[in-house]
Amino acid sequence: MKISMIPYGLLSGFMDSKEIRIIEIGEDGFVFRIAEECPEPEQFRICFYDMKNSCYRKVEIREFKLEEVDGKNGCGYGKESNIFYREYLVKVEQKDYANEVLRLAGEYSRYIRLKLTGDDGELSKALTGYPSELDEIHCESLEQQKKLWFSQGGNVENLSEPEGRRECAGNDAKNSNPCGPEADPKKKELEFAVELNGTFMYEQYLTNSLTDFMAFYRQQNHLEHGWISDWMPGRLYIGNQFCHNLFPEEKQLFCIMDKMYSEGLAITLAFSYIREFMIPSVEKLLEKVDNWCQNHGEDVEIVVNDWAMAQIIHGKYQYLCPTFGTLLNKRKKDPRIKYKSGDTGLFENNSLNAGFYREFLAKEFNIHRYEWEACGYPQEFPPGKNSLHLPFYQTNTSQYCPLYALCTTGDRGKQHLADHCPGFCEKYALLYPEHLKMAGRYNSLMSVDKTLLEAPEMWKNIKGVKPDRIVINL
Repeated sequence: MKISMIPYGLLSGFMDSKEIRIIEIGEDGFVFRIAEECPEPEQFRICFYDMKNSCYRKVEIREFKLEEVDGKNGCGYGKESNIFYREYLVKVEQKDYANEVLRLAGEYSRYIRLKLTGDDGELSKALTGYPSELDEIHCESLEQQKKLWFSQGGNVENLSEPEGRRECAGNDAKNSNPCGPEADPKKKELEFAVELNGTFMYEQYLTNSLTDFMAFYRQQNHLEHGWISDWMPGRLYIGNQFCHNLFPEEKQLFCIMDKMYSEGLAITLAFSYIREFMIPSVEKLLEKVDNWCQNHGEDVEIVVNDWAMAQIIHGKYQYLCPTFGTLLNKRKKDPRIKYKSGDTGLFENNSLNAGFYREFLAKEFNIHRYEWEACGYPQEFPPGKNSLHLPFYQTNTSQYCPLYALCTTGDRGKQHLADHCPGFCEKYALLYPEHLKMAGRYNSLMSVDKTLLEAPEMWKNIKGVKPDRIVINL
């Protein structure tokens, strides 16, 4: 039995300390390819992937016969092509090696058979226990899904009391350092914030008092009896971290900011990625925002999701405080992770857990606050100021919106940049199997983590520094 070109992720090899490419394997040996003439190695180490246990099984081979494969060297293009690789046959008589080859051959054959005869759901069910039969159950709308997800509510008795509305900073703001690690030393308690992340929400906030707006917000999201009904936000996020077309128009933006100022609310402006053609207009807008801050004696946070934005803000504006956005604060997020085997504890940390990286952000861009998402598994939050967004979390984002493509062409694959988007996402969403608790919202795929909504005792189990701000993003 010989198997050719097994994917490298399933079968890899080393000759002494040098990595080799195995192109054919059998119970009695294997063929590998390297770029230069092979020396006389002391040993080979072959790594076989174990699909059942999600790990590699290593076999060391010290007794073998090595010979060059005739007639296969010097392959190239044209008659005068030079030799650019050599192939060697390694003959092995080792029982543990033969057993691993047979095991891998069986698993690989089963994988190919499932791939050819079934769909992705059947393949996932066979390999990981994924409940593919539930993929046929869908809700009829995002509103129906929200009702199913959130109507039970919850409580947060084990969380500290949230900070309510703050008083205006007044003239002292311009003499302070709002972006530094010691900013607002009195803010030791948990702060509560709400996202205004689309045109509909902007209009609702502008046409209602804060109390009426929050009553509408709870009703729309089926949270009249949940813990959110007891809290009033002390801060609002304006804008969408994932879609540049959902940031409010300039006139509407300053109307919202004026209303927030009159209601004593702290302000955070959430920007998405910044495409090159957007840079001049964004710079002009930030200058106007900074002037507004100076006139009102207020500081405004800017959620940075693009390194160009971080560079634009740094050192140019006195009243604008950058925070590290979700698109830059990368981590692996997927509602199907729970069906995968292996150690999910490896997901607890990301780059922000490295002290030198936080020092870099502070020194180069004056960033001391980080935006996080509750995303279905425990996370270890690093020292500093951490904002936790929930219950929705983003798994992927496309600047070339699939929802826009579907609404305009009928094919989500025909994507291009939406220069003048009519706002299809205000009415439509892409629906997925209900058990996955996910939906296509605007230009992103969003999932739901209800851990803190339904089991507030999980707050005590958060590792590292607990977030000092909760941001609701319904």
